Amino acid sequence: MSSPRQHVLIGSGSAERGDSLRRVIADLGLDSEVYDDVERVLYHTRAPGGGPEAIVMEHALATRVPENFDLVAILRRRPHLSELPFIYLGPTDSAIQTRVVSSGADVYVGLPTQPAVVKAYLERMLVRRRAERAMRETLEQMRHFEQDYKVSERMKDDLIHMLVHDLKSPISSVMGLLDHSLEMMRGGSADSGIEELLSLARSESQHLLNLAANILDVRRMKEGQMPYEPGVITNLTELAKEALGDVSGGPRDRNFGFLVRPEAERIYGDAKLLRRVLANLIANAIKHTRRGGYIDFRAWRQDDGFVLSVRDDGEGIPEADQKRIFNAFEQSRHTVHDRYDTGMGLTFCKLAVEKHGGRIWVESKVGRGSTFNFTLPDNVVAEIGSDEVGIGNA
Repeated sequence: MSSPRQHVLIGSGSAERGDSLRRVIADLGLDSEVYDDVERVLYHTRAPGGGPEAIVMEHALATRVPENFDLVAILRRRPHLSELPFIYLGPTDSAIQTRVVSSGADVYVGLPTQPAVVKAYLERMLVRRRAERAMRETLEQMRHFEQDYKVSERMKDDLIHMLVHDLKSPISSVMGLLDHSLEMMRGGSADSGIEELLSLARSESQHLLNLAANILDVRRMKEGQMPYEPGVITNLTELAKEALGDVSGGPRDRNFGFLVRPEAERIYGDAKLLRRVLANLIANAIKHTRRGGYIDFRAWRQDDGFVLSVRDDGEGIPEADQKRIFNAFEQSRHTVHDRYDTGMGLTFCKLAVEKHGGRIWVESKVGRGSTFNFTLPDNVVAEIGSDEVGIGNA
C-alpha cells in the first residue's frame, strides 16, 4: 500500500478564497486540501500519518473558534505539526500579528496581498525545511557510522587484548616445554618424560591453531565467504566422537558420554561445520570443567527438527553473562584452569548454527554446570526424496 501524498493544508474563510490559494500552491507543483471549517481542520490534522507538509491559515477561519481558544497554538502543540511551515494571512494589525507569531506562526502576511507573495514565502520555507530534513537524515547516518566505528574500534581493542592475553600464555607454555625438553635431552633423562612434555607442547600449539582458525572463520562467516556444503549425515554419534578427537589436551582427564536417540542419528547439515561446532562446545566444556568431571553429548528429535546438546558439570555461567555469551570477547573470563577465554569459539558456533537455520542457547547455574543446546531443522526427508529420484547424487 502506497503512503499518502504530501500536501499543503489550506484553512480558508470561504471555499472561493481557498480555491484561489489552491491555484497558487499548484504553481509550486504541490497538492493541497482546502477546509473552510475549524472542526475539519482539527480532524484532518489529528494524526501523524498522511499529515500536511505545510499550513496556510486565513484569519477569517481562525476567528471561528471560541474566544479563549487559539487555533494556531492548538495546531502547534501537536508534535507532528510543531515544525511545519506555517503561514498566517491576516489583517494589518500589529496586535493580532504579535499574538499569532507568539502562538507559533512562522510568517504573518498582511492582507490584502498578492498571490506571488504567499507563493514566495511558501516556496522558501519548504526548501529550507527539506534541507533541514536532509541534514537531520545525514546527521543520523553519521551517528550510525560513528556507532559502527566505535564498535569496530572496540573489537580491534578486544582483539589486541586477546592477542596479548590468550595467545601469550600458550606461546610461553610451548617455549617453556620445549626448553625443558632440550634440557632433559642434554641431561640424558628418560625418553618417556620428554615425550610427555612434547605432547603438552603439541596440545598448546593445537590450542593456538584453534584460536587462529576461529578468528578467521568468524570473520569469513560474517562476510558470507564461509563454504557451506550440507548433506545427509548418517551417523551423528560417530561425528560427535570425531569432534572429541579434534579437541587437544584435557579429554583424557574427563568422563564422556554419547546419548543419541536412534531417530536423531540421521540428520542434515554441513558435516565439517557441525564437527567444528561440537568440537568447540566440547572444548569449552573441558575448559570450564575440572579433571574427573562429566561431559556428555545428547541429541533427540523435537517438533519439526532436532536438538543437539553438550552438557557438563563444571563451574557454570553467571546469569548476567548468559545473554551475551555468544558475542565475541564479551564473555571473556578466566577458566578454572587459569586460561583466558575470549569466547570466539562460541561466536563461531552461533554463526554456524544460524547458517543451518537453527538457534543456539545455554542453560546454566553457577557451580552446577552448563548445557549448550542448538537446533537443526529436519531436512533429511527432502534430501532422501531427492536421492531417490537421482538428484544430487555424487
